[in-house]
Amino acid sequence: MISDVQIFTYFVVISTIGFYAAYLYGRKTKRFLWREYIALLSVPVITSFGLTYFYGIKIVYLFFTSAIIGFILEYFLGLTYHKTLNKRLWKYEKYNFQGYTSYLTPPMWGIAGIVFWLLAKSIGL
Repeated sequence: MISDVQIFTYFVVISTIGFYAAYLYGRKTKRFLWREYIALLSVPVITSFGLTYFYGIKIVYLFFTSAIIGFILEYFLGLTYHKTLNKRLWKYEKYNFQGYTSYLTPPMWGIAGIVFWLLAKSIGL
């Protein structure tokens, strides 16, 4: 059986290779293209869902829960910072939600949730 540390390592390596391949694919364009966005996220998302082999369907629930919570957290953090200091922490130009987050970020938050969960399991938490 594969240990949690090995699964975490494989996930990070495969996702990094996917991110690098997406970088090579889209490094010459200066504007948003859907094909580059999909290339950026396809390998980590497929790998996240592939973890159902080891952890069951609950990993998919974790992905979607992390995506929703991350989206909401980013929105409220940006809103609170803007209302408090009258400055914006970040600026989204494409598909933004009231200027504080973007509809393009939930898959990234889902991947982050999986990474943090795998990291916690690999160090014994």
